[in-house]
Amino acid sequence: MPFFKIIDRLLVRVPLLGRILTTIFGFQEWPMLEIIRIIEKRFNANVLAAFGRYVLKNRWGGLVVPLNKTINSEIRFLPSQEIIEILSRSNVTGISNCYCRETQRRYNVPNCSHPVGTCIHIGIGKSLYDIPYKSNNLKKVSKQEVIDLLERCDKEGLVHQLIYYPNPNFYYVVCNCCPCCCIILKNFLAHGSPQMVESDFIAVTDSKKCLNCGKCVDWCYFGGRSYSNNHLGFEPENCFGCGICVSKCPQKAISLRLKTSSSSE
Repeated sequence: MPFFKIIDRLLVRVPLLGRILTTIFGFQEWPMLEIIRIIEKRFNANVLAAFGRYVLKNRWGGLVVPLNKTINSEIRFLPSQEIIEILSRSNVTGISNCYCRETQRRYNVPNCSHPVGTCIHIGIGKSLYDIPYKSNNLKKVSKQEVIDLLERCDKEGLVHQLIYYPNPNFYYVVCNCCPCCCIILKNFLAHGSPQMVESDFIAVTDSKKCLNCGKCVDWCYFGGRSYSNNHLGFEPENCFGCGICVSKCPQKAISLRLKTSSSSE
């Protein structure tokens, strides 16, 4: 059995081990990213992609999770599949500045006008295995403040990600990411590393409501949508189920459905 499969099975049996590893890694993330940034600038090389793939073995990355309001109201889903529910059952310690956007602006290379204070920190690493069973335990910021931030980020077109280590079931921070600044999202789109994991949902369009305006195409960062000859195209294998297209559709023609119960457009 491959080494990492053994580790993943151990983490299922002993989630505390995963939470400890997640917490330790989370403390080291900022200095690690800053060192990588300096090396990349010095040698003009994409160190992060190689570091993520060959050193971390793609054990670090982002798990995309949508807001409840983008999900089709007719389906049933688990608490671990919706970002607000996950955070309401996590030990949130506060909201801080996004490393990626803050770094861009510190060196006078802003790529967007999105807000900086968008990172939601978890006091100690959490496991998605715990989500259906834990009660609310928010600190320093209220649940409503977290919800308000997530909804503002959704309107900005930012992708909600659980940043994980050592596998997608263990997370230590929630980021709200844009493809122009986010280290994980930008590197994934360009090189496929660090790893990103799609949500459990897929976008579905109601053809009776859709006017083929094409506005959703600009907000699909993952290449799932295209527009040609007044016709919208959809590649379901590229859809990450982030739900941004849902909130950006002026006709409310798009919703998210569980992949196991959805049909392609």
